[in-house]
Amino acid sequence: MHQSLASRTHEKKRNSKFRASAIRVAHQAFARALGSYLLLALLVVLALMVFFTVRSDIDLAVSRQFFTNGFRLSEDEFLLSVRDLNRMLPAVLLPGLVCLLVATLFSRGLLRVFPPHKLLLVIAFFALGPGVAVHVLKKLFGRARPRHLGEFGGDMFFTPVLSLDGGCLRNCSFPSGESASAVAVLAVIIFLPEKLRLIGTAILVPFVVIVSLNRVAMGAHFLSDVLIAWPLMFVVFLLLHSPFTRYRQAIDAAFSRRISRTRQAAEGRP
Repeated sequence: MHQSLASRTHEKKRNSKFRASAIRVAHQAFARALGSYLLLALLVVLALMVFFTVRSDIDLAVSRQFFTNGFRLSEDEFLLSVRDLNRMLPAVLLPGLVCLLVATLFSRGLLRVFPPHKLLLVIAFFALGPGVAVHVLKKLFGRARPRHLGEFGGDMFFTPVLSLDGGCLRNCSFPSGESASAVAVLAVIIFLPEKLRLIGTAILVPFVVIVSLNRVAMGAHFLSDVLIAWPLMFVVFLLLHSPFTRYRQAIDAAFSRRISRTRQAAEGRP
């Protein structure tokens, strides 16, 4: 009897130690994930993809809320103007950033306000995020848009997020390119002083949300298309941020030397 009680007590202690050890390992892993924004963003992307694949009914249920003999909100003038504004921003922003980058070759004042490594980072982000990454994934998954499904008057079939059997061949639904480009606009916050970045974020985030949900209301995207596009763009940005930050001094110094050579050449002219 005494041995049996002692044995159970020992077993409880061992189980308690095992649970404590497991909790400690899980806590350390979670702490490391929080310490690595890139890892955290990747985990969010994967978690959302799995969730919307297991609960694919949510995508259809949300889209049905906006369908009444067609996606009527796709004709709403306000929503169309929001969509057009979001499409116009990259067309204005990117040439402007390129012009600023060229201008920093001739002005130290501009170089200090708009460091070349930050300009190059944002330009590369737009090119590789909303540009390359989104279009590669659209081709890979081939997911049909809600308005193209048979249930909503089209002739294509529904596929969940992680399915590669979509019938779309071009301009597909997943992920949302316009949500991705809206998130990419947030990157310009890096040009603000640190004390103003939170204010800049607070101003731009509602715009990102409105643009993204706008596309769901219009039947152009599923809810998962836009929600997954957000952390996906953070993954691309963080992948680029590391090398551009690591070599920022070399990048900025190269532009600074170019300014010096330009001035010396100008002063040497008769």
